[in-house]
Amino acid sequence: LPLTFRIRQHDPSISKQLAITLESLHRNDKHDDKSFSHLICPVSYDPTQSIYQSLPNSKLSKSNLSKVSPQLKDFLVTHSMNGTLARQELGSMLPVLCLSAVGAMGPGSKVLDLCASPGSKTMQALEIVAPWAADDDAAATTTLTKQKVDSKDDITNTSINKSNSSSKPWKGKVIANDVHPGRLASLQDAVARSGLPTSLTSHVTYTNFDASNFPFPKSKKLFHSIICDVPCSGDGTIRKDEHILPNWMPRTGNALHGLQLRILKRALELVRVGGVVCYSTCSLNPVEDEAVVSAALRSKNWINAAGDGGNSGSWSGDSVGQKVERTNYEIIEWPEGLLPGFIRRPGVFDWKVAFYDENHMEDGNDDFGSLSFCETQNEARENGFEDGQATFWSDHEWNKGLNLDKCVRLSPQDHDS
Repeated sequence: LPLTFRIRQHDPSISKQLAITLESLHRNDKHDDKSFSHLICPVSYDPTQSIYQSLPNSKLSKSNLSKVSPQLKDFLVTHSMNGTLARQELGSMLPVLCLSAVGAMGPGSKVLDLCASPGSKTMQALEIVAPWAADDDAAATTTLTKQKVDSKDDITNTSINKSNSSSKPWKGKVIANDVHPGRLASLQDAVARSGLPTSLTSHVTYTNFDASNFPFPKSKKLFHSIICDVPCSGDGTIRKDEHILPNWMPRTGNALHGLQLRILKRALELVRVGGVVCYSTCSLNPVEDEAVVSAALRSKNWINAAGDGGNSGSWSGDSVGQKVERTNYEIIEWPEGLLPGFIRRPGVFDWKVAFYDENHMEDGNDDFGSLSFCETQNEARENGFEDGQATFWSDHEWNKGLNLDKCVRLSPQDHDS
């Protein structure tokens, strides 16, 4: 993968100064020892110019950085250690950017990162929910959009005035959870080494729960936004992990589908009314992606008797005309204005479900089995694939009613990601 990093956003004055420094280094003549213009540049689709990526012809990556440009490595290490820069892959940045752009995450927000390790999204969220009010100008323009969530608990529309523009951060909170104690310890260590001030990192609370059974807050105040980056097969990471493709089997993603579904359903229960959950994976397999989203919404939303999937907030019930419950959740559009020019692929309505049949040999292949594709759960079971869950398969009309095409797919060839 190409080298990618971003300027941290917790302190506007520091972010601005680093941006000026990077711009200066980028504009220097490429023959200058201090120039990086032939190696990196801001990505074209980010108007803030806070995201940098190595140029395609530079062949620069994390693995060869020391050899290609020791000066750039020193620069990145220095600014990573002092908390002004974060080395983070593009795909990893998107959930927090989306949650922030739709107004579900901002200064003072309460955020849950359900599967938080290794911690890049946790720290990115922290920069947004508890930023430093570094100067009066920056503080005076920071607002929270009012969003009614219930009769007792709402987010108040509050501009920070000069009386609040001290050196104290907002009282936002990020709950960083991971089920594995070892991964949680690594996450804590990553935050400690991030260079972010302790007055900021003190706004992280670490928890060690099964994400699919994360407890409700004792305060009964649910979360403004939830990052739901679930365990997955990782089949979308074959560019950086040479072990993924040789060991790939359909059963890897199929086996994780149930856990992914339980985690997303729990996230939907934990987010407050008006809040937003961002579900993401490192997989291109619809069984781990659209199938999980579709099944989660089917289980949480009521469907009207006409079978339109509850689209447009229709009533539903056990028989025609019986009003029981309104639709609770919907898939929302990619935020308008976020990363203009960024290439996105729509979610899919239909997909095939694969299984590996060790006993079925392709013509001329007497050593290995082959993939089998089943149209339904019954067909899978008839062919001996007992692990096929009903939620693996697509329901075209239901998925179309859900607007499943609003899901976003990333293809590595679009942005060298």
